[in-house]
Amino acid sequence: MNTYNPKVSVMIITYNQKHLITETIESVLSQDYDNLEIVVADDASTDGTQEVILDFQRKYPDAVVPVLNKKNLGITGNSNAAFFACTGDLIAILGGDDLFLPGKIKAQVEQFKDPVVVLSYHPVDIFNHADGKVLFRTNTTEKEKIHNVEDLIAKGGIPGASSVMVRRSACPQHGFDPLFPVVSDWIFYIEVALQGEIRELPGVYGKYRKHGLGASDRTFELLEESLLTVDLISQRYSGHESIQRACEKGGYRYLLGELFRQVVKRNRANVEALYPMFLKYSSGAKRSVTRLAFFLLRNPLFFGLVSRVLPNLKNALKRNV
Repeated sequence: MNTYNPKVSVMIITYNQKHLITETIESVLSQDYDNLEIVVADDASTDGTQEVILDFQRKYPDAVVPVLNKKNLGITGNSNAAFFACTGDLIAILGGDDLFLPGKIKAQVEQFKDPVVVLSYHPVDIFNHADGKVLFRTNTTEKEKIHNVEDLIAKGGIPGASSVMVRRSACPQHGFDPLFPVVSDWIFYIEVALQGEIRELPGVYGKYRKHGLGASDRTFELLEESLLTVDLISQRYSGHESIQRACEKGGYRYLLGELFRQVVKRNRANVEALYPMFLKYSSGAKRSVTRLAFFLLRNPLFFGLVSRVLPNLKNALKRNV
């Protein structure tokens, strides 16, 4: 009887994470799956990260594959440096500051026994770097779950991207799209999911670190690039009605998240800047509601009240909007 034992490449991207990369690599080395390589791409770090990676290669020469960029390529460039160095049938994606939990690889590989599965994900604990406190667990309600490519678009991607494993043969030939210098993971997963089925692995198998230094903390700055994802997918699949609906929902939902952040920060200028973007991704009754909401937010008293109330509703909104 043949045992399903595909080679798995764990693709780690890192930059100036000397104080974190050891824990990340060790979380992969401790996995109970043998047919494994760990490709660690460093983006020309200046803090000694590369030396830590080389130490691991010396200790584990059959497992650790360093990719050491001579110049800084940025997040997407470094992602492609790692991606094209992977030789596995399956690729698991891991940030240089995030963690795999025990049993993750073995459990996730099982899902790919079904040849139609091209992308697997699982819930993760998002934790605060300073004290280790778990802030949020992803994908605990039906509304959060991703069942197909339309969900992946409409719900703004997969939270805690280090949960994702993909089938290499379903990945786009260009890897991570260079049109997106920073937030190229969302469109990458969409392009993979268009080739087959998405499957959720029940159980928490990863930890995503929040420390205020990642792309997830620069959402307003990266908003235009993020929305380009739904615009491009909409253009490329203009004849697919379900994709079109998902793109409108995805753009609107992404903007709702940004509106929440900017209202909580009490940044009225940024809130106003979002208004024309909301109109672009809405129609009919939704557009009328949008106009009313912004009319109310222009009232200083209403704005102040909402900015005080919203922080207490954060987790409920995440799970239900």
